[in-house]
Amino acid sequence: MPKVHSHYENLKVSRDAPPEVIRAAYLSLSLKYHPDRNPGDPDAERIMSILNTAFETLSDSEKRRAHDRWIAQAEAAGSETKGRQQAGRNFACILRDLRQLIVTKARQVVAHVFRYWLWYGIGAIIIIGALDNKPSTPPSGPKPYISTPIQERVAPEYVRPAVAPNGEPWPLMSGYVAGYQSMNTDGLSTVTVDNTQNDSDVFVKLVSLDGQNAFPVRTFFILARGTFTLNQVTAGSYDIRYRDLSTGGLSRSESFQLQEIPTDDGTQFSNITMTLYKVLNGNMQTYELSENEF
Repeated sequence: MPKVHSHYENLKVSRDAPPEVIRAAYLSLSLKYHPDRNPGDPDAERIMSILNTAFETLSDSEKRRAHDRWIAQAEAAGSETKGRQQAGRNFACILRDLRQLIVTKARQVVAHVFRYWLWYGIGAIIIIGALDNKPSTPPSGPKPYISTPIQERVAPEYVRPAVAPNGEPWPLMSGYVAGYQSMNTDGLSTVTVDNTQNDSDVFVKLVSLDGQNAFPVRTFFILARGTFTLNQVTAGSYDIRYRDLSTGGLSRSESFQLQEIPTDDGTQFSNITMTLYKVLNGNMQTYELSENEF
């Protein structure tokens, strides 16, 4: 069974590691990769964000169970894909053998006809003569009704809209989409949405999960291979929901928590990077999304 890259691999622990081992691994890796210990390293902040997300998930029993279910589903899907690939190879071998059999039989038929061509010619003359003696007009009677099949209705393919939902052209750069209200702007946390792994533009919403109903608080656009950072986001529970503007597909991320914790030196707040991947081993688990949830 193919193994997917998960939060366990990010923290370099086994999938049955107890909480104390997970915490120890997180502290050890944090000391090694923290941006304060790696000044000038552009990857330090990204790695630290991945470690924070992994620890946040694996240290919470409910989130860890959900992550384990996702791992099982992803690896099962990978096994199914591998099985389909093997079946495809087997089918190709069958087609090759069938093609070779047809060629061999065709050669045998041609050789047989050339050997007995005189007898086949006489038989053809006899058959043609018999057909010529039949009446030139068909017998009387009702004619069969020939129906023209109705063309099957095909669902229209997705076509990227020429303008954004606000009626304006899509932005030329990654940023907020005009006409949408920006809310939850009194915090200190940041959320960076990384689309550098994809060759499609995306239309994205940051959705608040606090309260009885989920609702979007930021609406923005990210170019293919681009990123965008949301600043001054209020602490709380959120997820990311987005539309792939090349295919029209809708997805949402797993939920995440932004925190603001008072300390002796000020306030400790969250800096999270959510990477949009089209492959299984990304750092963000995604789920299908319906139109009325976007």
